[in-house]
Amino acid sequence: MVKASVSAEKGDPSSLLRPNPGEKVEMDPNPIYGEGDHHGHGDKLSAGAILKGDAGHTMPSTPFEMKAALVNRELDKMGLGRYQKAIWLLCGFGYFVDLMWSQGLGLLATALYQEFGVPEGRQGVVFSAMSAGLTGGAFFWGLAVDVIGRKWAFNLTVLITCVFGSLVAASQNYATACAMFALCGFGLGGQIPIDATITLEFLPQNRRYLLSLLSMWQPIGVVVASAITFGTVPKYRCPTTEPPLPACFEVADGAPCCSPSSNYGWRVCCGVLGGITLLVFIVRFFVFNFYESPKYLIGRGKEEEAIDVLHKIARFNKMPPPELTMEHFNDIDTKMSVVTVASDEELLGRKLTVMETAKRVVKESLKRAAHLKGLFMTPIMAFTTIVLWIAYIGDFWSFNIAGSFLPIILQRRNLDRQISVTETYRQYIYIYLPGVLGAIMAMFAVQLPVIGRKWSLVIGAALQGVSMACYTAVNTPAA
Repeated sequence: MVKASVSAEKGDPSSLLRPNPGEKVEMDPNPIYGEGDHHGHGDKLSAGAILKGDAGHTMPSTPFEMKAALVNRELDKMGLGRYQKAIWLLCGFGYFVDLMWSQGLGLLATALYQEFGVPEGRQGVVFSAMSAGLTGGAFFWGLAVDVIGRKWAFNLTVLITCVFGSLVAASQNYATACAMFALCGFGLGGQIPIDATITLEFLPQNRRYLLSLLSMWQPIGVVVASAITFGTVPKYRCPTTEPPLPACFEVADGAPCCSPSSNYGWRVCCGVLGGITLLVFIVRFFVFNFYESPKYLIGRGKEEEAIDVLHKIARFNKMPPPELTMEHFNDIDTKMSVVTVASDEELLGRKLTVMETAKRVVKESLKRAAHLKGLFMTPIMAFTTIVLWIAYIGDFWSFNIAGSFLPIILQRRNLDRQISVTETYRQYIYIYLPGVLGAIMAMFAVQLPVIGRKWSLVIGAALQGVSMACYTAVNTPAA
């Protein structure tokens, strides 16, 4: 192992994280690996620590955390460069695609029901299929991203969404449409977890509040989906007047029915959404040169590649090369008594076969899954994990009601009042436009000293719950 040439206090590898004399590095007031209060509550969990927001402040303690802290320091010195801005924009497209498809399903569902003759008791199946795909995708990609890397997951999720989302337009029955939406959801399920991870791993610590601004792309995706359905579904669909035209398989040959040729608006909508998703994939995969995450590479033992990525980012940003070298990492390994283990290929003296590689991937995936217990290793980690799970469950629950069933409820109420389907879709655009402003307000709220991240989450959840409850009392289109 190479001897370290950097200055570090003996027995204190954390001194590597301190800036050089005279060096100015702007840091986040609440960094993940920074110079905050390292002697606070630590892993102790108490009501006072939670309310104050200082529970869990500790110094990096493992070799990976210390190396990741050095990477953070280099990214902090780069600031919000061209590469970081491009990453934020492309990850925003992931948020955009996720909500665009989720909302698109809710908006075109009634046309799909009418053509396929779906009874009320089975109308929720397509939403359950989509949700099952989202759940499976979130779990799968959440683990796969640490096995195959950020780069492949970043692109594959969009490609899967594009392929199966577009194939929905070719569905000839309700079961096929449900299956295609489930597979589309499998790709969508990885969008937000992966994009949020990538954004955090490349942004400087004092700009991580931009993660909350990514949510701005979600209402934009909803508005775009609403605009596309507004221009396609009502114009090219079967009449919705009472009684509506039945599905063709429900009537005798030659009888009036809702045929695919008179109800193709929802298919055009899926094709347009698929085309937009394909454009996002092309920009991500062919136009932009995405570099693998340095922290992922460190976790895989590819430290030289991690440093090389930092140099490439610096060149892309037109900035001086980073000062981080292998000697810094070697010094941490020496002080922490890290032992280097030879890879399978080095031990065998040859390249692994396809079957051997597949077995290794499966074995590593199972090991990664076992690491989930780390979410509950300390009281503060367990508490944070459970609270965030509850918040995500509530958020998705509310979105399913608003995104999936609100369009159906609006259409039924408007038909009772002799309001056209076209007007219903126009109303939906108006409903979701304020969501863009809400995401921008959240970005500022998480930075306020009194509110911060914790109370922003509490206030947002409370307002969401109250608004959903109030909707049950709505009796007029204006309300």
